[in-house]
Amino acid sequence: MEYTVYGYEGNPRTRIIRIIAHSQAIKINLSEVIPRQNLNRDALTEKFPRGRGKIPALEGENIKLTEVPAIAHYLAKVKPGRLLGDGSLEQEVEVMSWVNWANQEMLMIMSKWFLPLIPGLARPASYDKAAVDAGKAATLAFLDEHEAAIKDKEFLVGDGFTLADIFVAIYISRGLEWVLGAEWRRQHPATMKHFERVASWEHCKAIVPEFKQVEVEVPNVNPYAS
Repeated sequence: MEYTVYGYEGNPRTRIIRIIAHSQAIKINLSEVIPRQNLNRDALTEKFPRGRGKIPALEGENIKLTEVPAIAHYLAKVKPGRLLGDGSLEQEVEVMSWVNWANQEMLMIMSKWFLPLIPGLARPASYDKAAVDAGKAATLAFLDEHEAAIKDKEFLVGDGFTLADIFVAIYISRGLEWVLGAEWRRQHPATMKHFERVASWEHCKAIVPEFKQVEVEVPNVNPYAS
């Protein structure tokens, strides 16, 4: 069984799908699409019109999927495994609750801080200093709550790696790449312990050998100002 994922290596959502596939021993080919650089975006939109140019998208012999939680859930069930918990309905829905929380809350809140600060994009996010400041405040408060919630957890659901751990850690990595500097990491040991556990997992390391981490956050200035 072989699939193609449309996305690019540095994209967190694409990384999630590739990590899941690797852990499931599913053959997956990467077809490069970088929407914010307008690279192959029109072709992707034509092939997956419902996705409206978003990545990742997944194509197999009998399936075409968009939306990363759906793709992740599908790949987790292609082969028997533990990515959805211990096999009980209760753990499966708890895992998917974490997945949707990370996808719809965590990444969306953090992106209001870091996304407008990323330079060199053909389709940059709009920049507004007050909005970025508000995104920063919301992110810090949100992640403080997350730190308190996971302080006694080794894994987010059950006693092994699930989609929940993959989604949360890979989305945290996006903040670490741009705005969550060394001081923040020192003050959030539970979050970092969980992130490092996932980052050192063999299936994660096979896809992302090393994650970038800033020492200090990217300053709140318009990267496109002349």
